[in-house]
Amino acid sequence: MTERFIILDTDPGIDDAVAIAVLLNAHKEQVRLLVTTYGNVPLEKSTRNALCLVALMGVDIPLVCGADKPGLGNAVYMDASFIHGSDGVGGLQDSDLFKNLTLQTPLEGDALQIIYDSIVEAGSVDYITLGPLTNLSALIKRFPDVVERLGLVVTMGGGVGMGNVNDFAEFNFFCDAESATHVLSTVKNLILTPINITTEVAFSLEQIAEIGAKRTPVAQALEAMLTFCYHQCVAYGGLGATMHDSAAVLAYLHPELFEFKTCGIEVVCEGECYGMSLVVEAGCNGENLVVEAGCNDENLVAEAGCNDENLVAEAGCNSENLVVEAGCNGENLVAQGHCDGKSLAGRGNVRLMVKADPARLVQIIMDSLHESGTD
Repeated sequence: MTERFIILDTDPGIDDAVAIAVLLNAHKEQVRLLVTTYGNVPLEKSTRNALCLVALMGVDIPLVCGADKPGLGNAVYMDASFIHGSDGVGGLQDSDLFKNLTLQTPLEGDALQIIYDSIVEAGSVDYITLGPLTNLSALIKRFPDVVERLGLVVTMGGGVGMGNVNDFAEFNFFCDAESATHVLSTVKNLILTPINITTEVAFSLEQIAEIGAKRTPVAQALEAMLTFCYHQCVAYGGLGATMHDSAAVLAYLHPELFEFKTCGIEVVCEGECYGMSLVVEAGCNGENLVVEAGCNDENLVAEAGCNDENLVAEAGCNSENLVVEAGCNGENLVAQGHCDGKSLAGRGNVRLMVKADPARLVQIIMDSLHESGTD
């Protein structure tokens, strides 16, 4: 892996906290900037959590506050405090572990300009996103040349045929589907870590107790957060304390642990299926367009060409035809406002994670935590 500087875009969040610890253990010197965003909790809380976490870990990394809401205003956005707690870290903000920390001050000024200037100064960076894609989308729209300066983008988000907000939408993409589909169609080198893989990466209570056994401040904080997360995740049908974001960080650190599929990804931006991920496979030269996804556990498969051929839908959204309020209207499959009238083909720039060994990933995360500030 090329040792470029790293920008981490995050919305802490308990699984973000673990992911931050894993990344800093591996590449503390390379993390050039932390960018916070709304998501798991509102921006003010996610920013304070990020500041507390780096202070607890004894790391001084510049931090800038990013977006406080979706780019186009998702009117139905709700945070994930039911998993992470009202403060985002399972109540830890009220503990002595966090209350007595000395926190750095976030960088002041135009956040997008600060991010852009940091990238230009570095020459190129790798960009890891653990929350909604609002910041990165806004950055690209304002500074289009930044795309050429992004070495690798790793994104935690999306789900093929499944969701965790509802049956078909994953949380980060549901927060801001417009920004998600913009980034996925613009960035040239992107790894996507979907919940199809990450939901299997989960800590048991025994593993959480092992993490906390060192009794250092970092170990105690992680144990408290993860124990809270475990009970919340299990209450909602999870296997344990689910580590979505750490799986994304491992995809950056150890891509050899995963299998990937090169394809295009479109995110539905309208209607009942808002936030649904569509896997697009095919070109625009008379080949068929195949979209794989799911809505209410049904497969959504559409076959169409790019030369005014007919659209055949084998299944729909809520048993309707494949319009999904995405701008089809009996023509070739088009996501209105994002394809500029073109078919959804020709977007094979995403490496979609399709296979991993969850038990091995959990063990690697635990090993990393033992090597870091938990000692």
